[in-house]
Amino acid sequence: MTSARDLPLVKIIATGGTIANTAAGRAPFERILEDVPEASRYARFEVEEVSRTGADAFTPDNWLQISRAVDRALRTQPEIAAVIVPHGTFTAEETAYFLNLTVRTEKPIVVVCSQRAHGVVGNDGDFNFVCATRAAVDPQARGQGALVVMDECILPAREVLKTSGRKGGFKTRDQGVLGYVDEDAVVFYRGTRRRHTSGSEFNIAEIETLPRVDIVYAYPGADGVGIRAFVDQGKAQGIVVAGYTFSGAPAVDQKAELQRVIAQGIPVVLTARGGENRVPLPRHDAAPPYIPAPEDFLYVGGDNLSPQKARLLLMVALTRTKDHDELQRIFNEY
Repeated sequence: MTSARDLPLVKIIATGGTIANTAAGRAPFERILEDVPEASRYARFEVEEVSRTGADAFTPDNWLQISRAVDRALRTQPEIAAVIVPHGTFTAEETAYFLNLTVRTEKPIVVVCSQRAHGVVGNDGDFNFVCATRAAVDPQARGQGALVVMDECILPAREVLKTSGRKGGFKTRDQGVLGYVDEDAVVFYRGTRRRHTSGSEFNIAEIETLPRVDIVYAYPGADGVGIRAFVDQGKAQGIVVAGYTFSGAPAVDQKAELQRVIAQGIPVVLTARGGENRVPLPRHDAAPPYIPAPEDFLYVGGDNLSPQKARLLLMVALTRTKDHDELQRIFNEY
């Protein structure tokens, strides 16, 4: 029989969220652990609380704070087998992707959430946490990058998206899950091929602040007013367009303003607002009917990233470069 001291050590970097929300307010995660004794069958836990807030209040400063805490724990405590980050659902997908890009480790980093508060009827957080623990300490999770575990599913940080507040509301669009936490075993069926964690060129130790990047949406009647406000008043250093599917194209009346900001050295990334589409890159040898306009070569293609993930990647990339070709390489690789 395995004794408690022989179990792997899992560091919990607690951030608040519904998973720690009780009738009396958000609780320290040590309090939540007391109600989930099943998890202690799989790991020993050590808790560090970096915030106790709802994910709707998060800013990029929270990403920096959480990433630094995860990185510090893994660097200074080599006995840690994995890190679990309990998080609110609204922005878990972004925090997971930020960790995926900025923490250089092969050890598992698992973000876990709850759609219902702790202690209420229908609470899913307790079971999600047990599943997250089992996934985190499973040898197959090593080298898979940051993961999100919800509803017995193992989801990659790059593709995961909250689509609703119901059970099964976390999805990976058309890419599919990495695997499952079943009753008898943790099973992985695929891995992500894009660069992440130990293979990332980015390092949280080298990032002090993140530049402002904003998202503009393409829709009938959209023009350049919002773009001007983001750049001239907000001092945005980059713009992401949630453009028309499939091409990521902005609305016609947005194009002149986007060309103006590109001429100022501010990169513009195109994404497709439909959510399950890769933005194709323009080709000089393209055949009809896909002949690109000259200005199309000035945009950065956002691949199949959601607008919010493309924004995050652009923020991180801008800490290294503003060169168009380098930015396109980064979006192709991550």
